Amino acid sequence: SVGGAVRDRGAGARRRGAVQRAGAAAAALPVVVPGRADDSGAGHRLPADGGYVLWVEAAFGRAWAFQTGLWAWTSGIFDTALYPVLFASFLQSTLWPGQDPEAFSPALRGLVMLGFSAVMTVVNLLGLEMVGIANQIFGACVIAPVGILIAVCIPNIKPSNWLRPAPKPNLIGWVNVAMWNLSGWDAASTIGDEVVDPARTIPRALGWATLLVTAPYILTILAATGVDGDFGTYRNGRFNTVAETQGGQWLGGLFAVGSIASAMGMYLSDSTTTSYLISGMSEDGLLPSVLSKRFPPLFDTPVLPILTVFGCVTVLLHMPFSAILQCENFLYSLQLLMELAALIKLRYSQPDLPRPFKIPLSNGPLIGVMMLPAGLCILQLVTSELKTVLLSGVIVGLGGLLGLLNDRFIRDPHQYSEVP
Repeated sequence: SVGGAVRDRGAGARRRGAVQRAGAAAAALPVVVPGRADDSGAGHRLPADGGYVLWVEAAFGRAWAFQTGLWAWTSGIFDTALYPVLFASFLQSTLWPGQDPEAFSPALRGLVMLGFSAVMTVVNLLGLEMVGIANQIFGACVIAPVGILIAVCIPNIKPSNWLRPAPKPNLIGWVNVAMWNLSGWDAASTIGDEVVDPARTIPRALGWATLLVTAPYILTILAATGVDGDFGTYRNGRFNTVAETQGGQWLGGLFAVGSIASAMGMYLSDSTTTSYLISGMSEDGLLPSVLSKRFPPLFDTPVLPILTVFGCVTVLLHMPFSAILQCENFLYSLQLLMELAALIKLRYSQPDLPRPFKIPLSNGPLIGVMMLPAGLCILQLVTSELKTVLLSGVIVGLGGLLGLLNDRFIRDPHQYSEVP
């Protein structure tokens, strides 16, 4: 929804003025759903590409902004790398149903994942308007079969299935999946400078996104488990099987298309926001200016960050899905904790700052609400496997080293003391 509301960049200056309110917009729904609080009131005055990194800079200074940006970028890389893996898995379960995943030739699987990433990167290079149009199409492909599946399941639902004992949960797996599904709502802030009337557009986009994400999750699970209570069989592709059983082969195929479209849409969204994060940090002096260079009229997009994301994702494709997911969540937890701290710090340090949107809570209740997503982040960190901690620790350590070199080699950042 946000990507479809892109303006013509034109020749004029655009970092202040009419778009000065984009970060504020993303705050509305995270107040209602604390798991999305990462995009809340801290965005009140910095509606620029770079989003939450600029919030942290305003609250804690350049050094912590650089670290937060690095954690966000690497987390985004890991997250983006999940979707070629899922795409290959969905494609295999569609074309070769019932076969063991190991039966899929590693070479063929690698080519499928690489080709998928390359095609999505080309779409990204064509601009945010193209990304927005593509994601609207992908979204329709995801929502339509979900609605049909729910309709065909309703007559056969047995509510008693919902009360059956579930398999023993895997705490680490549960935390990672929960974090993965609740994360990313702050990503809209990284393209705040590309959106028409962000103070109005972003809250509406988040509102519809919350409905269109939450409802399919809940309703699909209720419908599928209502007719198929064998919880131990629910893995990638299981909904496709339920759809085919309940509605016939055509519905199974339609659901498979929806699964593939979801991977395509998520790759586009993640790679776009990750790329524009780097572009925004470059425009604000936290990274070399070459990273924000655009090449109109062919590619009026941050080409180098987009290609860098593609290259890094290609390197990560050899990793197991679970390892990629854990690293993404670990780094995202660090990032989100900094964003929440920035929100609270700015409430106290600049309480009179003009805010087009302000979370309607006083400081005490606000801190209490923010403790919910912060608690999930801390749980994620302490339940991570040792190899995840070590790899993420290396990334954090390199970030610290790069931060020490940052002031010497990177131009001075913009200052955000003036607010219109």
